[in-house]
Amino acid sequence: MRRKTLIPLFILTVLFTACSSKPKPEPKKYDLDGKIVAVDPGAKKMTISHKAIPGFMEAMTMDYKIKDAGVFGYAQPGDHIGATLVMDPDGEYLDNVVITRTSSGSDTSSVRVPQVGDQVPEFPFTNQGGRREKLSALRGRPVLLTFIYTRCPLPDYCIRMSGNFAEIEKQLKQSDPKTFDRLRVLSVSIDPEFDTPKILKNYGRNYAAQVDPEFRHWWFVSSSPEETRKFADFFGLSYVKDQNQIVHSLRTALISPDGKIAAIYNGNEWKPEDVIRDLKAMK
Repeated sequence: MRRKTLIPLFILTVLFTACSSKPKPEPKKYDLDGKIVAVDPGAKKMTISHKAIPGFMEAMTMDYKIKDAGVFGYAQPGDHIGATLVMDPDGEYLDNVVITRTSSGSDTSSVRVPQVGDQVPEFPFTNQGGRREKLSALRGRPVLLTFIYTRCPLPDYCIRMSGNFAEIEKQLKQSDPKTFDRLRVLSVSIDPEFDTPKILKNYGRNYAAQVDPEFRHWWFVSSSPEETRKFADFFGLSYVKDQNQIVHSLRTALISPDGKIAAIYNGNEWKPEDVIRDLKAMK
């Protein structure tokens, strides 16, 4: 008798669970047309400078995941790319990729691809305390920098970059105090008209409070719109304003004590351990 009762109950439970679960939203799809700037087969990503996508995005240079790994066997920087941009709830990616080899320029905008060993240009800025400074004042120390803006709502973008920086600080402070003391960290705002020192300080407290509450070596900084654009262009960072939000790519860089690029971390899939490893390997 007990066995006959349990079976219908089990079936009802399964049916109830199936009926009550919400269906997964259908992904949105857009046609993308552009030029390949950089290829990263290991991460299955390409940096693409593409034309505007009507009704969705201005012309941008962004890192995109590629669904078909086979295209990495022949895709090269400078090639024309046509693809379907799939905005899936689990993450965006490019599908139906078509690569065309080009021998001349493209009408898409180009972006600089930073290289290890490049000398980083001067960058004047104001930190969260209102102090005016220059990047060259940090010469002689390793510098870790990334680009953020305080109104960024996306957990996989600025929020992840700031979270990663906080984790790097935490791990170094616990395991390698000497490297922690030497390192200088910069979070550079790409929204300088909104991100005043006061706003940057409030934002910074959310991340630096436990490891650097006095902001002794992690600075949240902004500069003029012109200087910010020039500095971002050097690192290959692309961004465009859309009302109160900024559509942007991601670039994080480790600068050696002599002011040259020691490592570049594209996109958002790098780990704090990657930076710590490179820091410890730095002479």
